[in-house]
Amino acid sequence: MQFKQYLKLFQIRNLIFLILSGTVSQFGDRLTHMLLITLIGITTPGKVSAFSFASLTFTIPVIVFSPIVGILVDHWSRRSIMIRAHIIQAIILLVTPFLIDLTHSYLPFWITITMFFSIDIFNNTAKPALMPNLVSPRKLLPANSLDTFLARFATVAGMVVGGFLISKIGWRWGFIFNGAMHLTAGLLIFGISKSSEVRPSHSSGPVQITVNKIISIFKNDIKEIIALMKNNRIVLIVLSSFAVITFMSSVSYTILIFLVQQILDWGTVGVGIMSGILAVGMIGGALILGVFHIRFNKLYIIIVGLLIYGLLFALGPFFISRVFIIIIALVGGAIFSLITIAQNTIIQEQVTSYIRGRIFGIKEFFGNITFVVTALLIGIVSDLTSYKIVLSAVGIILIILSVLTYLMIRKPQAQEINVPN
Repeated sequence: MQFKQYLKLFQIRNLIFLILSGTVSQFGDRLTHMLLITLIGITTPGKVSAFSFASLTFTIPVIVFSPIVGILVDHWSRRSIMIRAHIIQAIILLVTPFLIDLTHSYLPFWITITMFFSIDIFNNTAKPALMPNLVSPRKLLPANSLDTFLARFATVAGMVVGGFLISKIGWRWGFIFNGAMHLTAGLLIFGISKSSEVRPSHSSGPVQITVNKIISIFKNDIKEIIALMKNNRIVLIVLSSFAVITFMSSVSYTILIFLVQQILDWGTVGVGIMSGILAVGMIGGALILGVFHIRFNKLYIIIVGLLIYGLLFALGPFFISRVFIIIIALVGGAIFSLITIAQNTIIQEQVTSYIRGRIFGIKEFFGNITFVVTALLIGIVSDLTSYKIVLSAVGIILIILSVLTYLMIRKPQAQEINVPN
């Protein structure tokens, strides 16, 4: 156990302010999703596809803007980007209830949700790109673990408390509370010293962004990443696994939430409780790599995790019950933490700073394309056939992919690559 070393991370001021900001922000993000789920249950009950189409509010913005965001994050101050993003999010959340009352329409809600997740791309890209500048390389894994550990506590609070909060005080005060959370997250970033952010010499100032330049840079970034994947099988596997995890998440969002809210008849409060149980599992997964600091091969964490997910999805249709869903939430949450910590750490270790922001931006771009296509397809197919058939098919696909990935890294030429533990 490396508990004392884990506690030493709390002595790194800049890291703690970054993680605390992310924790508060995570609480607000989960509350936003609870607001979204509540309205879906009220306006379109009984339709899996309703969740699919609602997912467009947080996937389409990423697909459109992530190429731009990745470029900006690598050229501008990541610290300043996060401050401004959180404050803008807070403002639009705080004014939304008044706009809804003024227009007597829920349209401002959907506009706000779309804007909120558009701005959130800056936070999701800048934060992991900044972290390696705040800690030494040997502390990256425990730092990511601590970040995940605290973020999952925020997930529990945001989903569980959020579900009860909305049911008791309504969505209007939910928006006000959410706005306060993101304002707090932005203020916490001020605690990170300006001098801590080391940027490449070519990015010392802002860049003039034009459509042609964005397209040119994005194309060049794709070429660089393709070349990187050709030369580094570790990066190839990890970037591919991001897409697989996104695929799995879209299935969970469209079907599992539908199961909990409507098939098991737990309602929105039930979705919050199940999300909280899922987050408890995530906390456990973060503890395994953080506090206990068990030295697993990070690539094998990803492969075995996908295999277990495949088995759970394949067996799920035969054991649909509250007890089984709780087990899935706990186990699935733990595995999700293990996989995501391993993924982010490998990318931070393998990719240089000058392109790291664009790597995470492009990851968001292709990940959300995968999410929206999968979510729409899964929702439509589930309504036309059966969600049980879809769950079994997804499980089989995940099992096959995990086996193929294992065979890939066992090839003789893969031994030339130093796989980090």
